[in-house]
Amino acid sequence: MIKVCRVLFAVGDGKEMTPLVKAIVRASEKDPYKEARGKGSQHRDGWGYVLFNGGSLHHHRSVKPIFDDDLGVEGLLKLLDGFSVLMIHTRAASQGSKDIINTQPFSLSSTGFSCWIYHNGDLDKAGLIKKAGLEEEPLTNASDSYVMSLYVCKALRSAEKNELLRAYSSLMPFVNTSLNTGSLFLGHEWVRGFITAYSRPEYLLKRENWDYVRQIKLKREGLFAVASSTLELYHEAEWKPVTNGTAFYVEVFPDEERFRVEELVMG
Repeated sequence: MIKVCRVLFAVGDGKEMTPLVKAIVRASEKDPYKEARGKGSQHRDGWGYVLFNGGSLHHHRSVKPIFDDDLGVEGLLKLLDGFSVLMIHTRAASQGSKDIINTQPFSLSSTGFSCWIYHNGDLDKAGLIKKAGLEEEPLTNASDSYVMSLYVCKALRSAEKNELLRAYSSLMPFVNTSLNTGSLFLGHEWVRGFITAYSRPEYLLKRENWDYVRQIKLKREGLFAVASSTLELYHEAEWKPVTNGTAFYVEVFPDEERFRVEELVMG
């Protein structure tokens, strides 16, 4: 059964992110777009977040639904102070076991940087395992998203803009439904984000699929966010649609409390 998760990537003023966090909690408990597809209304197979602010990195994952993890959510809200980068993922499992290992965002490292990655959508897991040259048996219970993260970390030669675009675009042939991703990369002297919003065109022929998987963006003074469509129902703001096949390269300058966003085309 193909399901899709709810996600949020935000950078800027932490206090401005509070209503976004509350919106994704509500969207995960009652998602009319998911319900319209006959797949139930909840994203209850675990959740997690990564928060980078004040020179600290906070990473939380739980097998509880976000709407049942009061301590986790309250802890996050208390940390949202000052300039921040935030990633949240709430899971509705389609592949892989329902456990903490498959709960996102994932944490990985490569030569010269660490990264945290989330994905929503459905991918060709077997094809990715083969493409990455990984052993299949140890990944029997792994989700397609977990395998995707391993592939990305292995494929990246650096976290430069063009290299990120190349690596994530190379995933497009393995997409069954969507490749909606958010990633945070930390180097010794730099911080970068990368976001993708891609769905197979034929999958979008059904209106209810498009309503469910599309991404929306919010950009105003001191805040940039990309999120799953359902958040528009729970937080009124000047959300704009994200064109299918779009990527965002985000340069973050924590010491200066500023960021720069560049919109790219995948493929």
